[in-house]
Amino acid sequence: MTVSRVRQLLIDNYSLLAILVGVVLISVSIGPFGNADTEWEYEAALGVMRWGVPYASTFGNMMNQPPLGFYVEALFFICFGASIDIGVVLVTLMGLGSIISLYKIGDVLYGKPTGLVAAALFALSPWELILSCTFLIDVQCLFFSLLCLLTGIYAVRRDSLKLFLVSGALFAAAFLTKLFAVFTLVPLLLLLVYYRPKRLRRMLGLLGAFFLPGIFLTFLWY
Repeated sequence: MTVSRVRQLLIDNYSLLAILVGVVLISVSIGPFGNADTEWEYEAALGVMRWGVPYASTFGNMMNQPPLGFYVEALFFICFGASIDIGVVLVTLMGLGSIISLYKIGDVLYGKPTGLVAAALFALSPWELILSCTFLIDVQCLFFSLLCLLTGIYAVRRDSLKLFLVSGALFAAAFLTKLFAVFTLVPLLLLLVYYRPKRLRRMLGLLGAFFLPGIFLTFLWY
C-alpha cells in the first residue's frame, strides 16, 4: 500500500480513528481490571502452553468454556510474553477490532453516519470499556461474532457460497470461544429470510456451507 493510499485512508476514516484513539486513551487510564475469572483464564492459557490443553493447575480442572480463546491467548503469550497485562493488550486490540467491525456493519446496512454513531455509542459504553481492559474471552467471542455478521451480510447480499463458508468459519471461531455466539444467528437468519434465494436447493447449499466449519471444529474438539 502506497503512502498516498494510506494518507487517503486516514482522511476518509478520521472520525473512526478519533474514536479508536479515544478508546485506547481511556483504556490506558483505567488500567487492567481483574477478578477471579481473569486469574482462572490466565491459568488456562498457561495450561495450553504447558500441556496443550486449557488446564488450570491452580484450580485443578479443565476450563468449563470452549477452548479456542485460550489457544489464541497462549499464542499471543508465546509471541510477546506471558502476563495478564500482556493478555489485556490482546483483549484491547480485539475490542478495537470489534468497534471497526460494528462501524462497517452500520456503514454497509445504513450508511457511514449510522456506522459512526453505532461505533461511538458502543466504544464508549461502560460495558465495552471495562471488558476491553479485562483478561477474559468475552471480547474475543464478540470480535469473531461481529466479523461473522459482517461477512454474512456480504454473503447474503451477493448470494456467495464462498462468503457463506467464510462467515461460517468465523461463527465457528466465535462459538468455540464462547457459546453466547449462537445469538449471532438471529440477525443472520433475519437477513437470509429477507434476501432469501429463490431456489430451495440453493438456500440449503448456502446453509450447509455456513454450518460445515462449526460442525467440523466442534466434532474435532469434543
